[in-house]
Amino acid sequence: MVRKTAYLWILSPLALLWPTSAVAVGQDVTSGSPVAISYAGDMPPAGDAKVPAAPDAKAPMADAAAPAAAAPAAGDCGCNAGGCGNGGGDCCKLTCPDQTVARLFGDCCWLKCHDVTVQGWVESGYAWHDGQRNPDGFNGPDGFNDRDEEFQLNQFYTTIQKALKDNDCAWDWGYTVDLLLGTDYRYPLSKGLDANDAGIPRWNFDSRNFYGLAMPQAYLEFGTKCLSYKVGHFYTLLGNEVVPATGNVFYSHSYMFLYAYPFTHTGALATYKANDQLTLVAGITEGWDNFDDTDENLGYTGEAILTSKDKHTTLTSAWHWSNEPIVSGGNPGGDPAAREGRFVSSLILAHDLNDRLSYVIENGDGFQENGEAGGGTATWFGIDSYMMYKLNCCWTAASRIEWFRDTDGTRVAPVGDFLTPNGNVASVGGFAGNFYDITAGLNYHPNGNVQVRPEIRYDWFSGEELNGVKPYHAGTSNHQWIYSVDAIVQF
Repeated sequence: MVRKTAYLWILSPLALLWPTSAVAVGQDVTSGSPVAISYAGDMPPAGDAKVPAAPDAKAPMADAAAPAAAAPAAGDCGCNAGGCGNGGGDCCKLTCPDQTVARLFGDCCWLKCHDVTVQGWVESGYAWHDGQRNPDGFNGPDGFNDRDEEFQLNQFYTTIQKALKDNDCAWDWGYTVDLLLGTDYRYPLSKGLDANDAGIPRWNFDSRNFYGLAMPQAYLEFGTKCLSYKVGHFYTLLGNEVVPATGNVFYSHSYMFLYAYPFTHTGALATYKANDQLTLVAGITEGWDNFDDTDENLGYTGEAILTSKDKHTTLTSAWHWSNEPIVSGGNPGGDPAAREGRFVSSLILAHDLNDRLSYVIENGDGFQENGEAGGGTATWFGIDSYMMYKLNCCWTAASRIEWFRDTDGTRVAPVGDFLTPNGNVASVGGFAGNFYDITAGLNYHPNGNVQVRPEIRYDWFSGEELNGVKPYHAGTSNHQWIYSVDAIVQF
């Protein structure tokens, strides 16, 4: 009953907005996930065969971002003044001039001759709440804006890439290497690569381990536009939100992104683009956030992407299965190295109702055998929905509503400082129960290179305390208001 009520609560606003005409939401045709961004022209049109010079097709760094506001055209029905008249259509059409992101290494002759791009961004942010600073310095299970009243250099992100040529016939080869320096490095760490077997980071730069370096992607790619292969270390196929800051509409992240799915895999993927409407992906991996799987058990992953002929709607289904460590006390034998089968899936519907208004709905479900205390199957699931409305060519308003249930307290245990077990009081989790968040924010693009994202977010938890500890305000509260702002400068 709780699950049904939560689904209806999140989906109810969409009943009034079912689409009649639309333009496509930005889509990854390599890994397939629709992207929650649909503002200010940041993303390439859906159905593009390839996004050139991007860290990964799942979160491309487009070179047509954030054009300046255009003057109102004659007969635009007052659209630029904020009116849509008669439910949309041409009256809502938003025409913005194209602008190219100025790239620091865009004119390098050697890079051009070798079809190599070097690009990235710098992201910094600040988060705070009403009242005094939290004693533990953390915003509970929120992320990546997890530090309370402290400026964060979240991401100094660099991508070195030789992308596959957009060719139906001739085979080509390429590679991608992503480097993430900043406080966000703590999230996509992979055991055996940038973390040891205990998950402790290897390339950290300060005494608290808040700043360090991660390599979330390093892979070779070969094939054609129709059939390609990826071998190495890469982002997961699952979910709507992504690690690269430029691929998200909000500074903060959903519980689903943080706790329901893995961040990265190591293995091999095959992508088959049957036509403009269907893309299939299948592969083998070393499991969740794992570069070197010591028990040599392979995992399996896959994805199917359906795109409507008019490019207005994208439906993406992805899944992953592997043997993973048992997180909770559900290990009857008491062996800390014991592993059991873990399965997780995501289903994402993305649609633009018109040039200005779009939405994304995501459902995630997972379970692990013998993961529950006492040996039962641990489960987690949730749903979130996003609405994005382009106010003009520079400003976009957005909202996110989410419900995430960690039924057995096996998932929501946030990252701490890696040194003291209770550096983040909430990291003693998990917390068995329901997590909710409502987020509203703005995206401001004064030009192609700069993006600013202020937001306000309310979180609350309904469930069991963990030895007297609650998720928020250093273990003292079941709810919190968080105010955040970040800025991204691409280079």
